[in-house]
Amino acid sequence: MKLFISYGMQLDLFNGSNVHTIELLNNLKKLGVDVLLFSRSSKNRSYKNPNIIEVPSTHFQFLFSNYLNIFTYQLSLFLYLIYYTIKLKPDLFYARLSGSGASSTIVSSILGIPQVGEVNGITIDEMIIQGSSKSKIKIAQLIESINLKGCSKLIAVTDGVKKGLMEIYFIPESKIVVINNGANTELFIPMDKNKVKKELNLDSTLHYICFVGNLIPWQGVEYLIRAAPLILKEFADARFLIVGDGIMKKEWMKLADDLGLLDNFIFTGRIPYEKVPVYINASDICVAPFIKERNSKIGLSALKTYEYLACGKPLVASAIPGVKDLIELSGGGIAVTPENSEELAAAVIKLLRDENSRKLMGEKGRKYIVKNHSWNSVAKKVLSVCNEASKSH
Repeated sequence: MKLFISYGMQLDLFNGSNVHTIELLNNLKKLGVDVLLFSRSSKNRSYKNPNIIEVPSTHFQFLFSNYLNIFTYQLSLFLYLIYYTIKLKPDLFYARLSGSGASSTIVSSILGIPQVGEVNGITIDEMIIQGSSKSKIKIAQLIESINLKGCSKLIAVTDGVKKGLMEIYFIPESKIVVINNGANTELFIPMDKNKVKKELNLDSTLHYICFVGNLIPWQGVEYLIRAAPLILKEFADARFLIVGDGIMKKEWMKLADDLGLLDNFIFTGRIPYEKVPVYINASDICVAPFIKERNSKIGLSALKTYEYLACGKPLVASAIPGVKDLIELSGGGIAVTPENSEELAAAVIKLLRDENSRKLMGEKGRKYIVKNHSWNSVAKKVLSVCNEASKSH
């Protein structure tokens, strides 16, 4: 199969959507797929991949610049897809859908190439949480509707996303396949804790609790910060690693400072993808304190939860659909009530007191992820959907 993947963001390895896209590309290649990925050009991309076509876009720096930047990229993507489709004749388009553009869907329709769409969330719900205007939400909803209806098949990352597509956009159930996210089980592996602590210049005598991810509102890191005094009361040698960056970093650092806890927190900022397993392995427990808003409605298939377990670390996470299921199926952690700092603290304290439980949960979690959620297994499922879409067109 010859496959074109279209993606609307600059590629680096500092956020989950980029990791997902690059891992899917690499694992489809391993399965013998002739694949090209079209993404927004980036001056900061530190790696080379002959299967990535960088699509240029102008960066305006004045009023309405965001709209102009999106438009120029979508126009460039449209022209690139037309050119490369005529030149290379792909069997299928695969698009990570959003409400910011429909170039791939339009080219698919014009040239008669079937398209499979990947849906990781309901765009309008995310925009509401972020405080977007009603006019922006209406435009995004129109674009999202065009994209969804222009695909032969849709891949939803959770059952909640599938339900949302059916209820909001009236997509027939037969058109949607649920495929959860995964982890790179060759990169995210158990490592010697003392060795990686030394590598990171961390105190080998301290207990570390780790969060990895984009620092955005629905991650719920404030509940970990508010849980910290309760944890420190029982374990004064506990420290908290916040690995990642984002719009909430300053606010969460201020919260930790206001509570007199900043010395107990390490905010690392952006960390290269290949370095993330080192931070996870330096920790005793990993956390994912997701909030209810947005997450409870669509469920979650969060990369961090798979990567924590792949490293053999116990997971304490909010009992959000998808995450709670993962914990129960794997036996790799403890699910707690979302937005409940006391319960979060109690679960962390329970695991800090019991090294054997931490070890057992870690072993169970790693075994489950390797068997069910490697990126290789995800790519095989995606390829099956793509083959079905191509044959039925």
